[in-house]
This record gives sequence, structure tokens and C-alpha cells, in this order.
Amino acid sequence: MNGRIGLWLAVLGAAGAVLAYLAKWQCRFGGAWIEGGQYTYGCYSDVFPLYYRDGLGDGAVPYLDVATEYPVLTGGLMFAAARAVSWLPDGIGRAFAYFDLTAAVLGLCLVVAVVGTGCIAGRGGLDGDGGFRPRAALLAGGFVALAPAAVLTGLINWDLLAVALLVSGLVCYARGRMWAAGALIGLATAAKFYPFLVFGPLLVLAVRELWRKEGGPPAADFLRVLAGAVATWAVVNLPVYLAAPHNWATFFRFSQERGTDWGSVYYALGGYGLFDSGDLDLVNATGTGTLVLACAGVALLGLLSRRRPPLEQLVFLVVAAFLMTNKVWSPQFALWLIPLAALAWPRTIRPGAAAALFVLWQAAEVCYFFGIWQHLLHVSQQGDPAVAGAPQGLPFEGYAPVLLGRLGAVAALCALTVADCLRTGRRRP
Repeated sequence: MNGRIGLWLAVLGAAGAVLAYLAKWQCRFGGAWIEGGQYTYGCYSDVFPLYYRDGLGDGAVPYLDVATEYPVLTGGLMFAAARAVSWLPDGIGRAFAYFDLTAAVLGLCLVVAVVGTGCIAGRGGLDGDGGFRPRAALLAGGFVALAPAAVLTGLINWDLLAVALLVSGLVCYARGRMWAAGALIGLATAAKFYPFLVFGPLLVLAVRELWRKEGGPPAADFLRVLAGAVATWAVVNLPVYLAAPHNWATFFRFSQERGTDWGSVYYALGGYGLFDSGDLDLVNATGTGTLVLACAGVALLGLLSRRRPPLEQLVFLVVAAFLMTNKVWSPQFALWLIPLAALAWPRTIRPGAAAALFVLWQAAEVCYFFGIWQHLLHVSQQGDPAVAGAPQGLPFEGYAPVLLGRLGAVAALCALTVADCLRTGRRRP
């Protein structure tokens, strides 16, 4: 990738970061975080309230002084940002500065993800032929930077840290740097656990190569990437585990014990009386079982399709399956899919059909983004004696179709990707 294209991608990423910050304007500068209007204005962010909840403003060290619900690399970013603004004398000023600094770091992560996605797309994918296509790079990178869901959800949580590390790992993989790819994917998993899902498609394609000898990446590359990831993840996690094993495990306990999330399909089914969403064991078993079935289907697709599916398409399908079957599907998880969807752009299907589905998906994500905050506003006002009259916001009857609409849009993208994997026609450049 030449420097000019890289510069344009960086500019697009920076523009997306600024827009994501401006999307929080009413909370950051309009007082909605203080006065309670964050759901009304749709500018909620975990960053600000968790600064207080986790004692970061009082100098608490994550894991050592307080249990933290996130993997250690995210906890490290939270602590580093809090320490960087600790010299400010005013408490509320420190909290706002903490958000601003976190937004700047996550904005840089977005730039990295945009440039990395453009780099991969420009060379034709993770298994590209080496010829660079500037238009493909700018389109893919621009989508990651400026997709409405990316702008609206970029600063809800710290997910962009993991997204940037995973995309960087995929860049290294595309360039044949397997140990570096593994190290970066291991760091991504130490920030958010979802990047470990990439190893399923890697294993499937390694087995396919052993079986069919199609000239793809050698099977030993899978072991190098896996070893690099395990080693890096262990190096990051081991000191925290040894110092505070119980608090280190909070993330894993919380993931197992938390109830059905507002955004999951089980919440909608429970509201319609079709599923007992309050039975945690049933929810966990159903989520695990359906994910295993979905992953088995992706594995069969990767092994049996006549044309070797691109790695990025299989990774997109697995991550999408994880979200659709999981009991937690927060708005910001759209960030997990956006770079993968850009890289999984169909190779053999007409661009117009693919573009229409991408637009539909983004429209569904935007509707869900505003729908979830309005629903939380409605729920928060139910039973509140201070609220006169009927609660504001969106009741379940209006919210459930929005939730299911997002699910349907992602499922449609998955169907498009599967269809592209199964087609044997000439691949589009």
C-alpha cells in the first residue's frame, strides 16, 4: 500500500473518530450524564460512569483493589487513562478528562482499524495475490470509518481496542508474519474475548489444506499463529492472575452468571412468552448449543465448498453466529462485525445486491441503537413514583421488532456470504 492511500485511510479514520466524539456531545457538554438524559439523547457511554463505579477517580487499581468485569488489557487501558488525568484538581473535571483521553485513544484505535482493513482489502483479502487495488482499499476503510453504526457506538465501551489489535493481527497474517499475527490476536483476546473465534476458521482451512492440497497457507501456519496468541495472552494475563486470581477471574464468572441481555434474541422470545429467558441454565445451554451447531455449519462450508472460502468470510460468519446465539448483544458489538463485513464483501455476487444488504444492515443497526436507549428509558421510568403519567420511551411491543430487525439484517448478510462461498463463478477483482 502506497503512502498516499495510507494517508487517506488515516484521514477517514480520524474523521470517523471525530464524528463518534461529536455523537456524545449532549452527554459530554450538555450535562446529560449528570442530569440523567443519556437515554433520551442516545449518548450513553460506559466510560464515564465506570470511572466512578470502579474507583478509578480515587486511585483504585483494577483487579488489585477492585474486581473488574473486563479482560486485563481493557482494565489496563482504564487504569492508564485514569492515572494520566489524576493530576487535575477538580473531580468532575477529571472524569470528563478521563472520557476525553479515552476517546482519543479509541479514536487512534479506529484509525488503525481503518488503515488495516484498507490494507487487507486493497490486496484482495487475507489470501490476496499481492496486487494492490486503491479503490477497494478506500471503500473498505471508509466503510469502517464512517459506517453509521461505527460512529454511533464507537465510544460506548472499549471495544475499539480489541478491534484494532485483531485487524492488525490479520494484516500480519496477510503478509505472512504468522508469529506477529498470533501475538496481536492474543493481545486482542486479552482486551475482549471474541477475537479467539478466529482460530476456528484458521483450523478449518488448515485441515482443508492438508486434505485437498490447494496451495493455500500451509497447515503449520495455524500452529504458529495459535502459539503466538497463547504465549502473548499468557504473558499479559499471568501477572494479574498471580497477584489477584479471584478478581482476575471476574470476567469469566460475570460472563457465565449474567442474565439475558436487552439485545439478545432470548429477551425478545421471553417477552413474547416463547422462551423462559429468566432460566439462566437454559439460556446458557441454548446459547452454547446453537453456537456449536452454527460453527459446525461454518466448518462444513469451509471444508466441503468447491472453491476454497476466503478466511475473512469464515471469520465473519463465526463472529456473527456468536452474536446471534449469545445472551449478550450490546449495541457496540456492531464494531466487531464492521471490519469483518468489509473484508467479507462477496467476490462473485453482483455489487448492487451486496450494497443493498449492507445498507439494510446499517439501517437496522441505527434503528436498534436508538431503540435500545428509548426502551431503557421506558423501563427505567416504570414504577418510578417521580414520573407522572405513562413512562416515556419505547415499550417492549415497539422495541422487540427493532431487536429482531437487527438480527434479521445480520442473518441476511450471513446468507449472502454463504451464497458467495458456494458459488463457483469467476471471482470479481
